[in-house]
Amino acid sequence: MRTSSDDSATPAVRRAAIHLGTLMRQARLARSMTQAELAVRAKTSPATVIRVEKGSVETGLGTVLLMMEQLGLLAYVTAITDPTTQALLDHKGRKRARRSDATNLDF
Repeated sequence: MRTSSDDSATPAVRRAAIHLGTLMRQARLARSMTQAELAVRAKTSPATVIRVEKGSVETGLGTVLLMMEQLGLLAYVTAITDPTTQALLDHKGRKRARRSDATNLDF
């Protein structure tokens, strides 16, 4: 039996999806674009646009990014950085994960 992504999403993921959907809906309305127009531009269906705007976590990342591009929001995604990860990588001095020693199980 296949489980739904919505079933496995944490509350934080659900809140983030709803927030992103709301932002995308507001951006679409501010640009006087219908859901059908956005769907055509993003090469998806109007039903998918509706689901994304309602905060569904089941839509593919590529589709969401195409929609964001059409709404002029893609630059905000590409501007996201993670200073914590960068600091850890700088401190450890490596860019690839290495296989851990099976004898050193830390739990």
